[in-house]
Amino acid sequence: MTIIVTNQKPAVLDPVHTISCKGDYDPLPAITSVIVDPLRTPLNPTAPVSITDANGNDLGPDIEQLLMSCLTDTAQPSAEQTMKELLGQTLVSYDHGTPLPVGELFAAQAGRAHKLPAPSRTVIYTAREDVIPAAKGLLSGSGSADEFFATLAYAYHPDTLGFWFQSAAAFDDFKAWLTGQVQSMSAGLPAQTVKLMGDFAALSLKGLTESLQLRADDADGNDEFSFARLIVHMLMVYVEQQGAHARSQTAAVVDTAGILPFTVGELFCPRSLVLVSVEAHARARASKVTSEWRIINQALAAPVKVVSHQALSKLTTLQRATAKAKAMASLQQPGRQAARAARVLFRKQPPSKVDLFAALTRVLMRMGKVNRSQNIFRKSKTTFLKANRRDPDDFNKAGRIISVSYMPDLHVYVDTSGSITEANYQEAVLMLIRIAKKLNVNLYFNSFSHVLSQETLLKVENKSITQIWREFRKVPKVDGGTDYLQIWRYINASAVRKRRLSLVITDFEWSPPSTREDHPANLYYAPCGAMDWDAMVSSARQFTRSMQHIEPATAQRLLGMIA
Repeated sequence: MTIIVTNQKPAVLDPVHTISCKGDYDPLPAITSVIVDPLRTPLNPTAPVSITDANGNDLGPDIEQLLMSCLTDTAQPSAEQTMKELLGQTLVSYDHGTPLPVGELFAAQAGRAHKLPAPSRTVIYTAREDVIPAAKGLLSGSGSADEFFATLAYAYHPDTLGFWFQSAAAFDDFKAWLTGQVQSMSAGLPAQTVKLMGDFAALSLKGLTESLQLRADDADGNDEFSFARLIVHMLMVYVEQQGAHARSQTAAVVDTAGILPFTVGELFCPRSLVLVSVEAHARARASKVTSEWRIINQALAAPVKVVSHQALSKLTTLQRATAKAKAMASLQQPGRQAARAARVLFRKQPPSKVDLFAALTRVLMRMGKVNRSQNIFRKSKTTFLKANRRDPDDFNKAGRIISVSYMPDLHVYVDTSGSITEANYQEAVLMLIRIAKKLNVNLYFNSFSHVLSQETLLKVENKSITQIWREFRKVPKVDGGTDYLQIWRYINASAVRKRRLSLVITDFEWSPPSTREDHPANLYYAPCGAMDWDAMVSSARQFTRSMQHIEPATAQRLLGMIA
């Protein structure tokens, strides 16, 4: 979409805001003040800013709505593209071609300002090469807080609100200031908030991070002077005062605290809070930094959020306990990641059984062999190292050796949502049976809609197609809407399932969430049969575009669909 901007002063967005703790909680005015108003600030005050599309339609009044469309629970590719075009023309430091979603616009702005390439399949940010050097630069005064923030965001993409402190001593200074502020206003605070503030003052930042769960959802913890509202407000006020003090000094003054606005949604209505020690990051081993942020992301992705109103709710308590219990377990080797294609061309005709069989075989071979599975591969060869079975005394006749190896198990998830008819389901299952019959392998099976059926092992090996079909008919089908996210989490919850080749047979009528999720490394997708191919391709193309922030190489996971 072509956007024409005139008389607009190129902006640098400042994420610091101070939403009042009094009255009803309404973050929308803060969103307008922090993000939207700078985009509408005129270069020449005597004339207004003009923001129009190629047809001359005025987009200025619609910026709030366009921005909020990018922050919904499901990804909106068209709104994302339009908003990126707008930000690219109105911000001093923003690349409209960034793969980062609009929700991470502050990270994209910081990275662009410091000439950091956007993270991708070929550009990977690590603790050793990026985060730790940026932390050391911030400590010494040679680096900047924005650079440290950008490296953290590019390396780990946490969906949370963060604040950094120079050291544990700097955090203690903030707590001392906070205690004085709370005492001066304690008469007007709820007793529950005063207690939680006291518990917060007992925290220390001697480790890499300290993290808290503030809300179970966006509607939680929004009462007047609640702990969730007050602690964020105080942190913002403190960071604002620190910045004002540093700007008022004639000599260079190193900031001791700052904000880490990883995502726009969490910036204005945070469900969690992560406090970061820059000094601890600068002095830590790279593996420890990586492990710390992995635990934070695991905690953020946990489906159950329990927030106590009587005591501080630590964000990573369960994940740290689990990690400690598994400390002696062997690390699982991650699967290979597919390369990202420069251009995606879909087939003009549905794939045949041969096409899908070839695609599945290619993926299996790429995954390599495993120690044990239902997918048994037998190979026979002649050799003189073994006597001939028919004539063992004749040394001139070679014997035969049969070697047994195991390929990864095959786990199939068949879409049985409301958009899938009985004919579609039958066609998909028969196609699957023919492929499994040719592979001669038992397979694991689930049907899914917005819920997931119980896992079943279907005995395919050495059975006829009719017998296999009878086995499939016995498996119960679920119905309802469509949700792939439950499949991702179901696979990632088990190391055994993560090693299988998982295949989703679907019509692709689903929109992924706008948040970042962990897509299984060995999960692929195939089209459901007996459906209109043009409609299938349209849904698959939309699904691929919507998955850019989760799995940029989604197109390479569509078996039998890419030309």
